[in-house]
Amino acid sequence: MIPDPTVYVAVCLGLFLLGLFAGRFLNRAILRIPRHFEVVPAWNAVLTSEKIAGEYPKTRWYYCLPVVGTAAIIGRSPYSGRRILAREPWLELLNGALFVMAFVCTIPPESWGALQADCLRTPLWAGEIYRWNTVSNLFLWSRYFYFLFLIEALFVATFIDFDLWIIPDGVTFPAMVVGFVGQTLGVGFFLAPLWFQDPNLLQALSQIMPALEWWPVQGIVPDWIYSHPILHGLSVAVVGFLVGGGIVWAVRIIGGLILRREAMGFGDVILMAMVGSFVGWQPVVVAFFLAPVIALVVFVGMLVVNLFSRREFTWAMPYGPYLSLATIIVLFCWKYFWPAIDRIFMPGPLLLVFAFAMLVMLALSLFLIQGLKWLVGIELWPEEELIWRSADQLHHYSGETVDPNHGSWKRSCWPGTESGRGQLNEHRWRNGCQ
Repeated sequence: MIPDPTVYVAVCLGLFLLGLFAGRFLNRAILRIPRHFEVVPAWNAVLTSEKIAGEYPKTRWYYCLPVVGTAAIIGRSPYSGRRILAREPWLELLNGALFVMAFVCTIPPESWGALQADCLRTPLWAGEIYRWNTVSNLFLWSRYFYFLFLIEALFVATFIDFDLWIIPDGVTFPAMVVGFVGQTLGVGFFLAPLWFQDPNLLQALSQIMPALEWWPVQGIVPDWIYSHPILHGLSVAVVGFLVGGGIVWAVRIIGGLILRREAMGFGDVILMAMVGSFVGWQPVVVAFFLAPVIALVVFVGMLVVNLFSRREFTWAMPYGPYLSLATIIVLFCWKYFWPAIDRIFMPGPLLLVFAFAMLVMLALSLFLIQGLKWLVGIELWPEEELIWRSADQLHHYSGETVDPNHGSWKRSCWPGTESGRGQLNEHRWRNGCQ
């Protein structure tokens, strides 16, 4: 902890400046990672300096600085020649603010209540489960940079998705490795234990459902969590990965079968699997259900603005940014979400039944939407878009003009056309030409 308020403010200022420089690096990553499908070439392009051909234009020392220097070279970088977008100084400021927000939420000042005001602290956080008397500064700073890495990965994925409607593996796969390693080795980084339940509720339900008496977990959390913290951390990452990716994949499959269109991109599947490896399966479920609420609010706001401005409005929008924003909100407000959601995850084995019921309700809701569309005469499934490509045009043209003299009197023509097609000899043979 940092008891001195002056030192705490100085640390926040230092982290803000560090976030500005990191934001400049992330701006370059946002533009270069999508150029490559593979992870290694993508990051090689980010880390390798690209030199422009010819002589360097005149540069100033402050061009290397974030925000100020970036704003001065909007248009084209004098070093690499890459395009500098007008939004980049603002993104650098945003990233600096995220550095400070993550610090204040995970390591709050003494005047706010110190560790008692930690946004990740709940009745089932690691300190309560493992009965820690004190928390070391190494743990606090390690946990801060661990979740900051997640925020940075979401930052890059968000703006790539805004630009290109894709989330490259170069963003999610390296972060996923950090998520698994950090949860395994950083004992206590989890937001919630792998499993928790209400024993009194299960005891009452067992009177109605005798099969619950055979459930192996009897307390609030399984006994093995207390004695195997490293195994528990790995389990949190693995189950979070499976649930985070699986819940989006299930929506993708069900929506694709019923709507006959891509309901969610596969990049969203990998993104939520990556998030789950960092935060565990319960927070990733909360983020998944929070994302459509955020998207709906933004969508309605955009609709109102476009109605007043009378501009053309597009109904489609990338979904990855809202999954990312929902994850950051859950991370920063986990302590305040907890009283509202802990009872949701307390029923124990009945959660499996609830999960299956929600998938069935999703399918029924989509069928209901299709039925309403049919009643009002809206097309149920979009027609397959036929795109006439250049190869189709060339194939059509060659098929239509195999013999330029077909159906007409023989006429003299330049032999270069047939020669370019490899048909000069055939043309001469058919027409008796020399």
